Amino acid sequence: MAWALNATCEKNVLWLHGVAGAGKSTICTTIVNILRDRECLGGFVFFDRSDAERSNPKTVVRSLAFQLGLFCDSIGIAIAAAINAFPSIYQAPLNVQYQKLLVQPLASLPHETAPIVIVIDSLDECGTPEKRETLLEILAELSNQLPPFIRIAVFSRPEHDIRCAFEERDHVLEHMLDVTTTANTQDIYSYLAYRMKRLRSKMRGLKVPPNWPTEDEICGLTDRASGLFVWAATAWKFIDAFDPLKRMDLILQGHGVSDAEGALDALYRTALESAGSWDDLEFISDFTAVIGVVLVARKPLSYQSIDRLLALSEGRSCTYAIRHLGCVMQQDPTVRLLHPSFGDFLSTRTRCGRDIWHFDLPKHNHTVAVHCMRLLNGTLSRNICNLSLSTDPWVTTLPDEIVYASMYWIDHVCAVEETVSSFVEVIDSFLQRHLVHWLEAMSVMKQSRETIGLLENLCIWLKNTNEAPPSLLELLQEGHRFAQTFAPTIAEHPLLIYRSALPFTPTTSVIYQKYQSHDMPYFAGGFHETWAALMSVFADHEGSVNAACFSPNNSHIASCSSDSTIRIWNAKSGAQNVLPLRGNNNWIWTIAYSPNGELIASGSTDMTIRLWNAKTGAEVHAPFRGHEGWIWQLVFSPDGTKIISCSNDETVRVWDVNTGLEVIPALRGHEAQIYSVAVSPDGTKIASGSTDETIRLWDIQSGKEIMPTLIGHEHWVQTVAFSIDGTRLVSGSDDTTVRIWNIETGMEALPALRGHTDAVKSAVFSPDGKRIVSGSKDRTIKIWDAEAGIELKEFPAVASWVMSVAYSNDGTRIISASRDGNVRIWDAHFALDRRAKPGHADAVRAVSWSLDCKRVASSSYDQTVRVWDAETGEQTMPALTGHEGSVWDVAFTPDGSAIFSGMEGEVMQMWDAQSGAALPVSERGYHFPGESPSGSIVMTDSGWIMDKKTNELISKLPHSIDVLSSAAAQSSQALAIGTQCGRVAIMHFPPSVSTAP
Repeated sequence: MAWALNATCEKNVLWLHGVAGAGKSTICTTIVNILRDRECLGGFVFFDRSDAERSNPKTVVRSLAFQLGLFCDSIGIAIAAAINAFPSIYQAPLNVQYQKLLVQPLASLPHETAPIVIVIDSLDECGTPEKRETLLEILAELSNQLPPFIRIAVFSRPEHDIRCAFEERDHVLEHMLDVTTTANTQDIYSYLAYRMKRLRSKMRGLKVPPNWPTEDEICGLTDRASGLFVWAATAWKFIDAFDPLKRMDLILQGHGVSDAEGALDALYRTALESAGSWDDLEFISDFTAVIGVVLVARKPLSYQSIDRLLALSEGRSCTYAIRHLGCVMQQDPTVRLLHPSFGDFLSTRTRCGRDIWHFDLPKHNHTVAVHCMRLLNGTLSRNICNLSLSTDPWVTTLPDEIVYASMYWIDHVCAVEETVSSFVEVIDSFLQRHLVHWLEAMSVMKQSRETIGLLENLCIWLKNTNEAPPSLLELLQEGHRFAQTFAPTIAEHPLLIYRSALPFTPTTSVIYQKYQSHDMPYFAGGFHETWAALMSVFADHEGSVNAACFSPNNSHIASCSSDSTIRIWNAKSGAQNVLPLRGNNNWIWTIAYSPNGELIASGSTDMTIRLWNAKTGAEVHAPFRGHEGWIWQLVFSPDGTKIISCSNDETVRVWDVNTGLEVIPALRGHEAQIYSVAVSPDGTKIASGSTDETIRLWDIQSGKEIMPTLIGHEHWVQTVAFSIDGTRLVSGSDDTTVRIWNIETGMEALPALRGHTDAVKSAVFSPDGKRIVSGSKDRTIKIWDAEAGIELKEFPAVASWVMSVAYSNDGTRIISASRDGNVRIWDAHFALDRRAKPGHADAVRAVSWSLDCKRVASSSYDQTVRVWDAETGEQTMPALTGHEGSVWDVAFTPDGSAIFSGMEGEVMQMWDAQSGAALPVSERGYHFPGESPSGSIVMTDSGWIMDKKTNELISKLPHSIDVLSSAAAQSSQALAIGTQCGRVAIMHFPPSVSTAP
């Protein structure tokens, strides 16, 4: 207490540590009560490893800020101001929250403020060492940024990572609880004497010896405690629970143990002996099942939830099996261990001493996984919450045990170490029946994005068992792709699984074949036969996405935008773990990860380069200043010590990452702005591409040009990139070509790669150097053979310019950034050997129905008109050609005999609707009629589809579908859509769709 109340002590952090059961939490609670009485307790946080919420380090700073705000009005006002200035602070990285909610508000208080103490208990139960790393950094390193009147007391076991964080810190006062001291023994004696006195008073009126418990008995208990408060507390609860005299004798009859752990084990064995009848097989079975759940549960469950999860025989409650274990277990509101040392005891055979008390955790994960799947098998169904698309899905909740089973069954499966075929059969049976229903339940729980990683983990686990049948692996792989493609859509409403995701699923997919039903929307001929190259769309930017890149380990994606933000995405799920990074004051054009993945660098039109912590999103350095114009691109050197940037100030600059200073004079030689820069894999050369139509190569040490200028492009050079072996350079230009250069000779290694119809904004080699991917203002992405110089595949066109493309480091995925505000992930291998469903070669500008609703006509920027059968989705005749430019408008004549086509409302061509033959057009021309009456189906600008008759929402277009045009049938429930990639799709809505789930 002297330390806590001494604001002049330079050591503002106290770390009190000791072994399990030493009484840390007891001391902590006592200190907290004293501090509260003295009105100097600013905040108190305790962790509990058995509770996911109470072991989450992400909530600590917010909790302390809230408590400090209540403690002191002036602190509360300062914190409120910080929140008003940064409304989404609760989503910010922990160290940013620490600066904004604690350091800065507390700094506004006068330094003569009386001591304010923050107490943190059981830090070792805060997540894993990896998850608490940032919190440890705050408590051990950054805590000296707080004003001197703030004191922090931390209580924990001496775990390795915690010890490494706190030891040898000048501002940290370390104290170890020594359980062997005389003072500690006396404290335990006093505690036991007090508890026994209270117990004696409760037994007034019963036949109890007048001197019970005797001094010798209390001393005997004290000796057996071996310095552990948890032993004393457990012993008292055990004695108090039933027949105190008998239970006192049970404890004292045991042999005393000199070491602390042995003493605790002896007490736990005594408690277990009295917990029930150990020759009763039913009791043993129930005990094993219940304790097994408690030990492996990912979060504590109520006894009611455990009852429903286990479904014990004859309807017995789990409480019967543990009712005599109140000394070691809490039973309300959730069933949990009172101290983690009891779990350690039960899971260690040499400590517990009996097989019936020993719990093999992987085995019990197997058991709980089976119970979870059994429960879900009997519960999950289509539209489990009886929702409609027009109702808010988040007003309903699932029972706790269903939530737990849905969220954690895969975790339990993946924790099983030894498998048998029968276990895999249970998994197979469950998924074959309920995979999609489970995805729906996860959507109800707002956990749709989590399903992507869970299914991937399960697939990996099953492959490693060598027990999974091919049909199960196929279902899982399809399910993973389904979740990856449609998770953003499913997250909007659980029923969109059936109304949106399934109709857009490839018809050959086992998911489609197993779960698509007659009362769901469907496409004439199916929307796809196989999965498209596009895997995911990340769509939260509010402006053009100018660049995107994978982290070195492929786990994350960073993107930058004209909305002045940087976003960091989980590459699998699309989740954003940190708030958008803000700091650049204008459009951000370029972004790059450091080679070790720890930093992100960005360059902006505000002429600055900024460095960010890739994990937390915090800015880690003052802006690099020196450029006198917009920064178009930057890259890290392979060793991560330098950043190379280029600008419209016609210079390339080389910066020291640590100092932010230029290491050599600016590289000058280009005669116009420089759009692109690259560094060779060996870190010795810099390549730059400019609007002067040239490429230059520079020595990174001297800044001198090392070979003649590369000349060949006939327009601005937009992009340059080295091959992995450093022998070749790829470039892209406004002349629409991609070129490959030999670095040794400075000559083009192959003829120019032609195929794009507009400027090539980005081009890079694949990691193995065999492919090149390019993105263009023509809205397409192409893959080229880097050895032969031929086009291998073109991805479907997107809605706007492709600003950048990049491979993942394993070469399996391609990321693209687009002017339409989207980041897209593509299957790199898919593009090499599959073809899309036939359609227009460019975006579909218009679609129109015949009056009898049997045909759909479409017009496109590819200068053609096509006619489609509304039931089969097939073209009824060859493409109608004759236009000399884009076809904007198309319509059937009222009698359906002819088709008009043209642009800007003027008819320029007429066609026979049956034969496709061209018909004469009057010299004075025709004009398209006004808007024709449409049917009951209408699509909103946001992609929702509604039945006007019932005023019910019936579907929604997935985020991955770029729709340019649509038209509803006049006399049937159907909708024709035309996409940016040239597809015409005809979506039918059975009459039951409006009422079916």
